[in-house]
Amino acid sequence: KMSFFIFFRGLNLWLHLFSLALWIGGIAFFLFVFGPAVHSMAPGTGVQVLDKGRRSLQTLSWIAINLLLISGFFNLIFRGAEGGFQFGSLYYSILAIKLFLFLAMIFHHFLQAFKYAPEIVSLTAQTRQDVQAWPEPLLAHWKRWFLLLKINATLGAVVLLLGLALPRS
Repeated sequence: KMSFFIFFRGLNLWLHLFSLALWIGGIAFFLFVFGPAVHSMAPGTGVQVLDKGRRSLQTLSWIAINLLLISGFFNLIFRGAEGGFQFGSLYYSILAIKLFLFLAMIFHHFLQAFKYAPEIVSLTAQTRQDVQAWPEPLLAHWKRWFLLLKINATLGAVVLLLGLALPRS
């Protein structure tokens, strides 16, 4: 019985880390590889390719967010079961900050997906393939969307470090 608990706890921890790597890695790839590569394309093609990439990242992000929520809940249960649910004040402080920042990341993702993405989709559909420059309204929405992505990349690194500090508290 105990070996199953240890196996499931380890598997859950790996799922949590994999999900975080998937989300933060996807964000980093989009920021440092995909986005710059798109800007080297002709504007008409770049507009279309960037939106397709955004859709893929959005799908990947929602999957990772859900896995993080589920595996994070189980990580808390497993950690609590080991110590009789007696956590120190440092643990609670780190966990509270980590959860607050994670919720901020989810809020930013909601803004990207439900505030900026619909406008990006609409403006992308209106952009002709032979356009010579990125349309200014579309570019303005993309700048806000990328700002949120940069904020989430930064917060993701902090959340990761806080997560690494939890077992030591």
